[in-house]
Amino acid sequence: MRVSTISIYKQATYQLGRLTSDLNEANEVVSTNLKISSASDDPSGMKQVLTINSDLAALDQYQVNVDQAQNILTTAETALDAMADQLSEMKLLASSLANASASYQERSDAADSMQVYLDSLMDLANTDAYGGYVFGGDDNQTTPFTYDDDDNPTRVTYNGSSDAVNISISQNTTVSLDCCGSDMFYEDEIIVDTTNNQIVFTEDVDKGEDNILTIETTITSGTYSKEELAGVVAQTLSKASEEYGYGVVYEVEYDEDSNAFSIGTDGADTTTTATFQNIETETVRVANFESLSQDFDDVEIQIINDSALTEYTPDDGLEPLTLTYTGDGTWKVSNDPGYGLNAEIGATDDTIEIDVNDDGESDIIIDLNEFPEEGTSISFDITEGYENTSILTDLGFDAQTVTLSPVSSDTPVAGAVTVAPGENNTIDFTETTVDKEISVQLTATIDAGPYADSESYAEAVEEALETASAENGNRVNYSVEYDENNKKFTISEDIDTGRRLESFTLLFSSGTNTDSSASFNLGFGDQDVSSGPVEGKEATWSIWDTVLDFKEALDSDDVDGIQRAMTRLENHYESLTSSMSTVGSIYNSTTITEATISDSDLTLVSQRSTVRDADTVEAIMNLKSAQTVYEAALSSTSSVMGLSLVDYM
Repeated sequence: MRVSTISIYKQATYQLGRLTSDLNEANEVVSTNLKISSASDDPSGMKQVLTINSDLAALDQYQVNVDQAQNILTTAETALDAMADQLSEMKLLASSLANASASYQERSDAADSMQVYLDSLMDLANTDAYGGYVFGGDDNQTTPFTYDDDDNPTRVTYNGSSDAVNISISQNTTVSLDCCGSDMFYEDEIIVDTTNNQIVFTEDVDKGEDNILTIETTITSGTYSKEELAGVVAQTLSKASEEYGYGVVYEVEYDEDSNAFSIGTDGADTTTTATFQNIETETVRVANFESLSQDFDDVEIQIINDSALTEYTPDDGLEPLTLTYTGDGTWKVSNDPGYGLNAEIGATDDTIEIDVNDDGESDIIIDLNEFPEEGTSISFDITEGYENTSILTDLGFDAQTVTLSPVSSDTPVAGAVTVAPGENNTIDFTETTVDKEISVQLTATIDAGPYADSESYAEAVEEALETASAENGNRVNYSVEYDENNKKFTISEDIDTGRRLESFTLLFSSGTNTDSSASFNLGFGDQDVSSGPVEGKEATWSIWDTVLDFKEALDSDDVDGIQRAMTRLENHYESLTSSMSTVGSIYNSTTITEATISDSDLTLVSQRSTVRDADTVEAIMNLKSAQTVYEAALSSTSSVMGLSLVDYM
């Protein structure tokens, strides 16, 4: 059977096309060095390649995230280091200005520089990097720190978040940058020492001035968290009251949500009014130190016994106590303000010890830290001063006095009372449990009718309060007592059966039944009255508070305030250096992650190469083989196609 020419042609064309395709594929493998360029080349292999490419893209993003984290951490560390340097400068400044040798003018001049320090610290705290504020937490698009008044700041507000920025650095790992300004520039602990360990308070049982007791107590020095400080203050107050007062049991609490302290009692005492005094007390200072003919750069003056310094130099500055070195180890005394000092005082090397009351003990020690020259004179004033070492400001109580009173009549009341419905028969009040749950408004309705005396009226009020509490409140037992001596009512929770309330509030102003209130008959005014503890302002304990307080102390020539600032600056400095260490540790962890990313990248690239890339030698051999086959096919096809009709005759 003969094969037609057209069939031979079609078969030859098909074979040449296939061989051409094989040749092109072999050529592409050689030129691209890829054995898989599309899914059609190897569906299973291409799936592996796509998975690896996806993993490599994720690694690239993780590396970008690591770079961002390292940039932020480096910027944070630089800013913290600069802030620590400034705190160190201020600490040295405070140390020199707390010395008695510093003058009022030196302190006043230093106060002017505090604003420069404060502005610089604010600029550093508002440092930005990677399009966001470094110390703003995860709310890093808002300026984290702002003044309350740009021209005359008295407070700094934190506007950022307390949640740290978290950056993903692997499929299952995130790194917390831990750069929240609320953590780094605000202290969780406070140092209590001789600059802030005092509490002065009075207890008054409303029985005349002779029965008002003034109590001074000291908190044990140490480092305390806010919760610990609340506990130790409560313990100190209660112990002092037990020993020197009326035995009141005080409660001091710290509320983390409001960041505020509160002072109250356990509710057992219903008669004592306690007043805590945030006041200055008199003391003595050595001031206006000067030296003639020789400069002493590092003079230290210590008052050892301030009670001995009872005579002050004239306040006109013309006659300071003056000592002149004689050259033989003694100092000649002039302008003695009245102590009867010897004409000459002996000295040891560069230290002068002055015994003003002749009891054999040094009352003032002057360390010149440099040997004096003969004829050198030094002078200084002994002046009246004031000190305030109260802990109250650290608890958020800035007012001069803080009063804790029982719920008692404002004005004396006496005699019969007639209760009429709709006129004077209601008391609106709320109850707050020890778990901080506040009740709805409760309304006590006093039985109508005449009451011949205040005692029977007190019983009716007590019954009305307990009935209202039982129906809609916390089933509290109340005590309403009338004191015949001061003609006043006292309302309290009866805790004999257990305490249920933190406080209750009589709504004489904000209640819904003020038109029929019994406030007048009970001796109260038209203001709401609470039995609860007194709450202070937010206790921030921040760098900004310390610098502002330092400035105020310098302005007012307050040596104790300067010493207090010095202690706090030291605490802030240690906190910042600790934060720098934390930031450094986080940075180190990112470098480990960076190395892991690099290793993973190399592994994945190698795996992809194994699956996707061609063997160069094998690819060239395949290309040459395809070329040989193709050329042979061309030659064969040419021969077949060259036959004519004569060949079949």
